[in-house]
Amino acid sequence: MITRIIDLTHTVATYRTPAGPHHDPSAARQAVATGLDVDDAAELLYRDWMRIEAVAGNRQGLHTAVTRVQQVNRALDCSLELATEQLVNDLLNGSSAAVRIQDPQLRCQ
Repeated sequence: MITRIIDLTHTVATYRTPAGPHHDPSAARQAVATGLDVDDAAELLYRDWMRIEAVAGNRQGLHTAVTRVQQVNRALDCSLELATEQLVNDLLNGSSAAVRIQDPQLRCQ
């Protein structure tokens, strides 16, 4: 059940983040917040959150998301996933391409 919630949350965030007719950063943020309430260690959702803040131009929000995922992983005594490390590096160094990348972990079943 938790996996399906995370997948659905990711889908909503991915759908609502890019510019276009469905762009709604508030809805994307709410979806991510809901998913993180269910599983606060879901790195996929932190990557979504980072992309949302980057698209919105919210540097402080981006730093908040990065700090939070780092804190969660420290508490769990594990490293960030490679995809998360790369995204953090790209977003903090100004790579706009990182925002457009679709996360390959979501698979329709």
